[in-house]
Amino acid sequence: MTAPLRRPVVYRPESALFWLYVVAVVIGAFGLLLEYGGAIHETMTAELLLSPIWLAFIVFLVWLMYKFDPYRSVRNYPQVLVAGAALGGTIALLMAMNGNTALSGVWARYIEPDTLTLWAPALTAPIIEEAAKALCAAVILLLCATVFNRISQALLVGMFVGFGFDVMEDLSYATNDALTSLDSDLSGAGQNLLIRILTAIPAHWAYTSVVTVGVLILLPTFADRGHWTWRRRVLVAVPLLAAGPFMHFVWDAPVPGILGKFAINIAVFGIAVALLLRYERRRLVGLIEAAPPAGVDPAVLASLPSARARRKLRRAARRSGGRAAAKAVKRQQREALDLIQSPIDAAAADEPAPTT
Repeated sequence: MTAPLRRPVVYRPESALFWLYVVAVVIGAFGLLLEYGGAIHETMTAELLLSPIWLAFIVFLVWLMYKFDPYRSVRNYPQVLVAGAALGGTIALLMAMNGNTALSGVWARYIEPDTLTLWAPALTAPIIEEAAKALCAAVILLLCATVFNRISQALLVGMFVGFGFDVMEDLSYATNDALTSLDSDLSGAGQNLLIRILTAIPAHWAYTSVVTVGVLILLPTFADRGHWTWRRRVLVAVPLLAAGPFMHFVWDAPVPGILGKFAINIAVFGIAVALLLRYERRRLVGLIEAAPPAGVDPAVLASLPSARARRKLRRAARRSGGRAAAKAVKRQQREALDLIQSPIDAAAADEPAPTT
């Protein structure tokens, strides 16, 4: 039986949003090339020597971000996440660079120079950078609204937009430190990369994730808007929109206590994500109860809402049938999650997509 053709969710030349996306990526890439192209060329040897560490860092972050998608809500559309990372790593970074400079000029009218020197990152980046990334995430959510309209999906879109921003910002900092290092390009870039790796949790990918959920909840494309009153949407969205800038401000504020900053940001991020995934869990339970998919083992269905229950079922299978049985149960769980959510995607694909 031939599998049904999937409607493209990113490459949609009939949509004005697609062309906005293309133009934004091109302008962002060109602007960054003008800004950093020469410096990267001069430090290319050091960057190439560090490339295995860069690659390992990127793979680790991608693995970590996917851990926040326990119900496999984005696995069928990785191109959307790639598109988000591209937008975050190009136009979002370019807008942030120019916006931070402009806002610093505004603050300079009201704040003493010595004070502003200390506080400029905390007074500019949480506002400008989070706004730039949120705008990029909104473009992705609107462009791909037919299949990316749920809280869990917005969470991952935001993570990948922030991830793209994070990687390119880290590269720019590493390049600058390579040029200014008194020892060598490799020493300067390597030390900066090590610091960025050690402070990557949480970072831009975490800030943008919660902000993007807030953006989605206020958009007309939100899948559950029919069940949420406007008041509820605002009351949930506003704290999420504030959480990202708050975490960013805490990290950039020139106050001592780096462990305290980690603790505060991890607590804010962890609480927000736990509540959001709890909502997604209840949503999944409702889908299973409303229309349990035919042909799926009831034990497998019962294990799906909880990671602990899924592991427990796999351990039981391994004790009775060995590693092969555990792998078979894991495969059945994944297929069941995809099957439960596929009718939503299929129905959404039949709806007209926004063109503006």
